[in-house]
Amino acid sequence: MKKLILIGGIVSALAVASPAAGADRLSLSLAPDAKFPQRELVLTLPPNANPGDVVVTENGIPVEPRIRAVAQDSRPLSVAVLIDSSNSMRGAALTSAVNAARTLIAGKPARSEAAVFTFARTPVLVVPWSAQTGDPADALTNVTPSPKTALWDAVVAAGQQLATRDSTTRAIVLLTDGRDNASVADLQSALKVVTAAHVRVFAIGLAGANLDRNELQTIVDRTGGEFIEVQSADQLKSVYAGLARRLSHQYVLSYTSQQRTAGKTVVVRARLGSAVAEQRYTVPEGAAVAPSSRPHDDGLLGSSLGVAGLAAAVGVAVLLGAFLALRPLRVAPAKRLHRYGPGAPPSPTTATEITPVRPTKAQGDRWTPSGVWARFTADVERGDIGERPGRIIFGATAASVLAAIVVAVVTQRPVTALVVAPLGPIIAWVYVTRRAASWYAHFDATLADSLTVLASSLRAGHSLLQAIAHVAEEADDRIAAEWQETVRRTRLGVTVEDALDEMVVRVGNRDLQWIALVARVQHQAGGNMAEMFDIVAETVRQRHRLRDQIQALTAQGRMSRWVLTIMPFAMAAMFFVLSPTYLQQLYSPLGALLVGIAFVSVIIGSFWLKQITEIEV
Repeated sequence: MKKLILIGGIVSALAVASPAAGADRLSLSLAPDAKFPQRELVLTLPPNANPGDVVVTENGIPVEPRIRAVAQDSRPLSVAVLIDSSNSMRGAALTSAVNAARTLIAGKPARSEAAVFTFARTPVLVVPWSAQTGDPADALTNVTPSPKTALWDAVVAAGQQLATRDSTTRAIVLLTDGRDNASVADLQSALKVVTAAHVRVFAIGLAGANLDRNELQTIVDRTGGEFIEVQSADQLKSVYAGLARRLSHQYVLSYTSQQRTAGKTVVVRARLGSAVAEQRYTVPEGAAVAPSSRPHDDGLLGSSLGVAGLAAAVGVAVLLGAFLALRPLRVAPAKRLHRYGPGAPPSPTTATEITPVRPTKAQGDRWTPSGVWARFTADVERGDIGERPGRIIFGATAASVLAAIVVAVVTQRPVTALVVAPLGPIIAWVYVTRRAASWYAHFDATLADSLTVLASSLRAGHSLLQAIAHVAEEADDRIAAEWQETVRRTRLGVTVEDALDEMVVRVGNRDLQWIALVARVQHQAGGNMAEMFDIVAETVRQRHRLRDQIQALTAQGRMSRWVLTIMPFAMAAMFFVLSPTYLQQLYSPLGALLVGIAFVSVIIGSFWLKQITEIEV
């Protein structure tokens, strides 16, 4: 019998001897003022825990909540400290309780507010609500014990005042060593008040024969708080310090509930490693149209396989539509040859129908929609891609939309589709532009050699037209077509000078203007054309040499521009995929404002660096 008593004593001691140990456990409770279907829950974590590691489920279904630290709000916490000042607390117990209250007030989160109530025959507010963390020595020093214990009246009074406080979280820290014997209210009325105000109750009980453990345990279980029993008043200071530390590590989980069955009980669980916290709520009436009375069954369409199949069907439909819209139409041979036969309508061929024209600023504003599309069309032809511009953009858009659907289904984040969908047209545009830029750069680099060949042919006694034809024969395949087009135009009756002017318009090279100018001056005033072309060739070489030097000297600046421009967006995308909670603070109005300011600053800085590093030669 003695052994059984000893074992029971050891078990009881282990249950209550470490009152601060429970202060670091995981807990979950409803936050005030959250309107269904928006759900906000207060999550309390151990001091060294990472909120990004918390897994949240609602009736077993994973949810992706937004997580923010309560300490960052304007008023993180309102806490009411309730101290039992009955005669049984006289002496060292009441002194320890007052000192513990000072510890809690000093350790509460910044910008939080606290008030202190004492209760004996009636509850008394001894320290009004204040956000200061100083020592309320004067008010607490005058606390004196008196008969009776109005415990539930004190809880009701504190709960009613907390309901009016504008704070993110609300809590009551209750200390007593006995049971209620003077309240007008009872446990149920106290529960009604604190649950309506979304107040968590933390009850600390001084061990004794009169301590009502069952009722204290009931109120903390119903409010998401905790009951801690201490064996000695000397332990109160460490217990209150642990509570202050715990209340400083709170986070708000917010998400939109998918539950719509009115009156249904919903269980929200938060899991961190092996620790699990749970909170229940009931779906209010009028949340949505009530579903059918049969058991809830999503069937195939509600499963992951059904969603993937639906996404695949949409993708196939998009690709089929793109194929039907862009496939080449068959035209009967007789219809194709009709335009070349007798009675065909006149259709004079112009240079723009044969070779692409590169729009320049002199032809109009290139940043208008028509100017941008005209330049893209010319770049498609110059890049020798072999597809129509509309087909390229439509195909890239269809592929990116399909990829966006797949990514949204795989990641279970529909917002990712907004990031992936525009990538197809952007990548297609960049690819076409780079291909065309390669052709223009190659033409510019070989122009000096072409002018030298032109001058040599003129010295050999050839006419200007024969010299241009010789340049077309000597040029490589990429640029020979341009020189051959100039020769072809002269055979159609266009003068050599006008054909060269048309070539300048098509290529958009300013150095090429000198050839047309020299040809026109020689035709009108005469002169040594070969020598003039040699001078132009040397000038072009010097310009290219200077341009290469500038490119080398500004390479670091140009690279810095692109790194500084792309890096913020790349880092944001990386964090969005790897750790979504890292960006939660930017979802607030202030965060959106800061993101907008940062975006504008990045764009301004990019254009500023562009103006610095791009030197016109």
